[in-house]
Amino acid sequence: MSAKSSTSTPNRLVLALVGLALVAFVGVVAFLSAGEGADLPSLDEVAGAVTIDGEPIPVPYPEDTATPDPAVGLPAPVITALDYADQPVTIGGEGRAQVLVFLAHWCPVCAQELPTLRSIVDAAGVPDEVDLVLVTTGLDPGRPNWPPQQWLEDAGLGSVTTVRDGAGDPMMRAFGLRAYPAWAVVGADGTLLARRQGLLPAVGVAQLLDAAAAS
Repeated sequence: MSAKSSTSTPNRLVLALVGLALVAFVGVVAFLSAGEGADLPSLDEVAGAVTIDGEPIPVPYPEDTATPDPAVGLPAPVITALDYADQPVTIGGEGRAQVLVFLAHWCPVCAQELPTLRSIVDAAGVPDEVDLVLVTTGLDPGRPNWPPQQWLEDAGLGSVTTVRDGAGDPMMRAFGLRAYPAWAVVGADGTLLARRQGLLPAVGVAQLLDAAAAS
C-alpha cells in the first residue's frame, strides 16, 4: 500500500491536542470514581475466553529502548477474544491494520493515557483503514476502577472496540509485553510493526496510527 502524506501526523496531532486540553481531567476523575459500590462482577464474569493461533512473539519487549525492537517484522499471533457484548473479535492476521492498547484498570499511568486516547477519537484522528482496539488486561476485582468497561465508559471511550484479556494476561504476554500501558501495532499483512510500553504523548500515538495506516 502507498504511504500516507507526511502532513497526516501533524493534522491529527493538532486536532488531538485541541481536544486534549478539554478532557485532561477525565482520566483522574475516572480513576477515582469508578469501581465503587456493591454487586460488582467477579473476575470470572469479566475475564474473556482467549484463543491464540500461531506462535506468540518470542522476543520480550527490549529493556533498552534505544535499540531497534527485534520482534518487528515477525508474524503477529492471531488471537480471538471477546468484547464486552460477548462478540468475538479477531486480533492479527491479514486484513485490516490494528493498533492495540493494553490497559490495566488500576494503573495510574493507564489512567493518564485515557485523555489522550479520547482526544484522538473525538477529533476523528484514527485513520479509516485502521482499527483502534483497547484491551482490558491486568484484571483484578480487588483493585480500583472495577469493572474496567465502566472505567472506560466514564472516560468517554465507550465507543471504541474493547476486548477482554483473560486471567493472567494471555493476550498481552502473546505480544511479549510486560508493563502497563502497552501498545502493539499489527500491519494489514499480519506482521508486527511496532511495540511500546509506558505513557505515550499524542504525537507518539499519532505515529503509531500512521505506521498502521501506511501498511
